[in-house]
Amino acid sequence: MTMSSTRRRRIGAVCTILLAAQLAACSSGGSDSPTSSTPPPVNNNPPTNPPIDPPTNPPTNPPTDPSTPTNPPTDPPTNPPTNPPTNPQPNKVTVTFTGTVTDAPIANAVVTATVGSDTFTVTADSSGNYSLPVEIDEANTGEFVTLSARGVGPQSYVEFTSLAGSFQSLLDQAGNDATLSSSENFATQITNVSTAEAVFLKQANGGQPITSDSVLQSLGSQINAQDVLDLAAAIKLVVDDPTNYSMPSGQTSTLELASNATARQTFINDVYEQDPTAFAAAQLAIAQDPSLAQPVNPAGLESFTTALMSTDAGFTFNYTGRILHFDLNANGTGGAISETFDQPFTWVVDGSTLKVTYNTPVETVSYDTEVCNGNPRQVEAHYVSEGVNVTFLNARTVAITTVSDVTYADCPSLSPRVDTETVARTVLTPDFLMPVDAQELAGNTQTIYVYDSAQDSVVADIAVLNADGTGSTRLLGLDFTWAVDEELGKLVQVGFSDGTYAEYGSFRDVDDIVSDIYWEIRTPNDGPVYTGAGASVFADPDYAVDVTDQAVPGRYYQFGVGDETSANANLKGFRLRFDADFMGAHEYDTVDQNGVVGVDDETTHSYNGFRWETDEGAIVVRRTWDTVAHVETCEVGAPNCMVYDQRVIVPLAADGARIYWLEQRQFNNQTGVTGSTPATRLVRFYDYEPLSAPATIGNRKPRLQLPPSKQRALLRGPQLR
Repeated sequence: MTMSSTRRRRIGAVCTILLAAQLAACSSGGSDSPTSSTPPPVNNNPPTNPPIDPPTNPPTNPPTDPSTPTNPPTDPPTNPPTNPPTNPQPNKVTVTFTGTVTDAPIANAVVTATVGSDTFTVTADSSGNYSLPVEIDEANTGEFVTLSARGVGPQSYVEFTSLAGSFQSLLDQAGNDATLSSSENFATQITNVSTAEAVFLKQANGGQPITSDSVLQSLGSQINAQDVLDLAAAIKLVVDDPTNYSMPSGQTSTLELASNATARQTFINDVYEQDPTAFAAAQLAIAQDPSLAQPVNPAGLESFTTALMSTDAGFTFNYTGRILHFDLNANGTGGAISETFDQPFTWVVDGSTLKVTYNTPVETVSYDTEVCNGNPRQVEAHYVSEGVNVTFLNARTVAITTVSDVTYADCPSLSPRVDTETVARTVLTPDFLMPVDAQELAGNTQTIYVYDSAQDSVVADIAVLNADGTGSTRLLGLDFTWAVDEELGKLVQVGFSDGTYAEYGSFRDVDDIVSDIYWEIRTPNDGPVYTGAGASVFADPDYAVDVTDQAVPGRYYQFGVGDETSANANLKGFRLRFDADFMGAHEYDTVDQNGVVGVDDETTHSYNGFRWETDEGAIVVRRTWDTVAHVETCEVGAPNCMVYDQRVIVPLAADGARIYWLEQRQFNNQTGVTGSTPATRLVRFYDYEPLSAPATIGNRKPRLQLPPSKQRALLRGPQLR
């Protein structure tokens, strides 16, 4: 597949969405109205010798010619005033910051507040508690405050930081007593979690320090909360258990280590791989530690939406369940919606945790990589949970803990198990959405997410947005009208002819062709509501794909070259191989006990083989089974030949070797694929490589913006490859 050599910039914003409800971060009861603690001005004393009365004898001979003084001065005064006015001194304002340096408490840590170019220091007590007065000129209250702490003695390698906010905002939150506690702003807790968030925010800011509230808020959508929790867990283990977990060689500070992207990811992976169970326990412990989690005020809860955000393209394209929205009623009832369910629940607040119990257990499907009958592969895992615990690590980040009963639908040799999983998500606000220009959007063809009433599910489709406000989708044939909302200018509101209503919004541009979008879909007749996030590909004609029998042959690596589930750089990852004779195969890397890399394809397991053909600009891939001879890859249409796996690949755009397409897949290995077989429709990208390139010895996915991490690959929600 090739692309046109002509290039032009994609329209900057794609469909945008109105968040399901006005999102509210948890408040903790701070003062709503700013109150001043400013002392009265100093050095504004009146003159020491003011005149007592006006002159009693005006001059008797005023000048007759006002333009010419009668006695002009010949020299400047020889006796200047003995008491000239003094220069007024700047007004001062003071806030005392109180909190704890903790992961487990960091005894006697040296705590520093940096306000602009000024620093203020105090020593915490044996429990990590500190009280730090900070006095600055009133003119400098717009400066940003960063808190940091360094351990002493055996803990001298422990260095934490916390991004607090502008001094003025903190002064307002402190209230009449001018003392800011963690109950008023949780950023006064200087912790492993605040450190992890700070380094990712700085990275999102191009490596520059955060210097304003607006920058702090705007960057929130650019970091993955799961990255924050992963790093915080690794730091926790190396701080709390130095006997078993040590700092990497050459590293003397947890903050310095965390600030180096390459060293940080290696550190996280190494700590995880040393003991995955301990790593998961550390994440759970963070969610359950009240010193690391912001107290929840039930009165401040109405609704909020959480998202698995990431600049990693593999997440944008491959993970389901990235969005989980909560509506909470004052009577303790509510509802949760995601990509696959709309479930009522009851809720209570316990300290820093919102405990949610579903009215009916929720089942989700995840294609996890497990060893089934001795072979590592994706298996269909079913997770059934009765509720979740939501912990606010700060106003922007929640940790969600779920206990699930797990069974495996297509691997009976795997025993059922109980899984406790803690994941982190970003709390969304409307500020996370990009503005949209209706004139630029008109005429676009791009992928969106729509309701498929036949399957009662949301799938990807290709939408044509006409300039007159109408449109239609190519795969399901859905007609609709669309418009940009007038209130925010960030929303595309779509009404489908079947009564479905949808809103779409863009988080960010992944590249020149793809945006990461958030969607909410309300089904007809007050039916279920679904919400999720995923890739939207702009089918720019200047990035057209050449779909011919001659152009197709090659290897196509799903989500780029490399295996995100392994640190082995020699693994090139899952790919589709299209041969020139219209045969091909799924290919997987293998590693034997001697570390030798090989390939699992149709020669090792016949079910990996497939047949392919082009059909009206699409590529059709079929895996077959002879029900009598019990062999794979029988001729389609031959007697006893069952098609049990069919992909219809609709190419959308190409950017060099990277191909974007919509993949419709039907699978039924019992009775075979028919017209009524349910279909998944997913937006994906593959990196092309000619057949002449070696099938092994590759690099880890170089086009992903963040280095892959092994523990992230184990999150629930990957799609079937």
